[in-house]
Amino acid sequence: MNVYTSISPAQTGSASAIMEIFAKQQQQAVKLRTSTAEERIAKLRRLETAVMANKDAIYRALAADLHKPATEADLDEIMPVISEIHHAVKHLKSWMRTKRAGTTMTMLGTQARIRYQPRGVCLIIAPWNFPINLTFGPLASAIAAGNTVIIKPSELTPSCSALMAEIIRQTFEPAEIALFEGDAQVSTALLALPFDHMFFTGSPAVGKIVMAAAAKHLSSITLELGGKSPVIVDESADLAKAARSIMWGKFLNNGQTCVAPDYLYVHEKVQAEFLKQSKAAIAKLYGDNVQTSPDYCRIVNDRHFTRVKNILDDATANGATVRWPPETGQVA
Repeated sequence: MNVYTSISPAQTGSASAIMEIFAKQQQQAVKLRTSTAEERIAKLRRLETAVMANKDAIYRALAADLHKPATEADLDEIMPVISEIHHAVKHLKSWMRTKRAGTTMTMLGTQARIRYQPRGVCLIIAPWNFPINLTFGPLASAIAAGNTVIIKPSELTPSCSALMAEIIRQTFEPAEIALFEGDAQVSTALLALPFDHMFFTGSPAVGKIVMAAAAKHLSSITLELGGKSPVIVDESADLAKAARSIMWGKFLNNGQTCVAPDYLYVHEKVQAEFLKQSKAAIAKLYGDNVQTSPDYCRIVNDRHFTRVKNILDDATANGATVRWPPETGQVA
């Protein structure tokens, strides 16, 4: 599949195209309120087929945007999406089943049921750090719930965005699922619309903007904003195992993971040995020269690289010691 073919007007991100597709999805969302489990499962299967058919293209796109090796692409991008689809397919009929509910004394003689219905038109604003996983994963859940969906991928991973736009265009009708590429102007245009549900993954600062936009229309919202992930290594720890696990978790995706180990508290009695084991773990994963390692992901762009480097420079200027690599230098 050629991922650089021209995109349809539904994907240009113009205000008129966004409004046109949003209106069509509002109409389609009404029809989907009575969609069956079988109909939703068929769409999930189509998404799975499209992802698996484009594995090689996904590898290339992730390598172009993040220098992500194929092993990582399988582990943290493709397989989580497939797993999400399989989980939804397995449980969807039970999720949709009407359930009995108890009533209060004031409602004596009545019966109550819980009926699960689609939210309607959903917006997914996806991040750059796991562009495939954190776009198609939420999409699978939205499809399973019987919704129409508009997707806004990150402009910081343009190869992945272009590929996902093509996959969506070839797999679904825009009246049900559409993807708009573009920068913050496209996000602003989308956030002005009265979506029934918004799903955002990203920074707390942008999360506040998304939440404020949702509040204007009383839209329900899901915010996944990451956080701090401290790790404690006490004197009883298996240091070799701890080092392998922590270094793998920290360096996976070049640390661009919201649940990556953020900082360590190491007991002073085992500090020296833990550092030794950590260096050995890094060398085993990526070799002595990380810059030439084909297995090491990269910072997404120069701006983020400079931001991280400035943090490191500030730390060393205030007395911190760089323990790895053996000779300090920039690692792209």
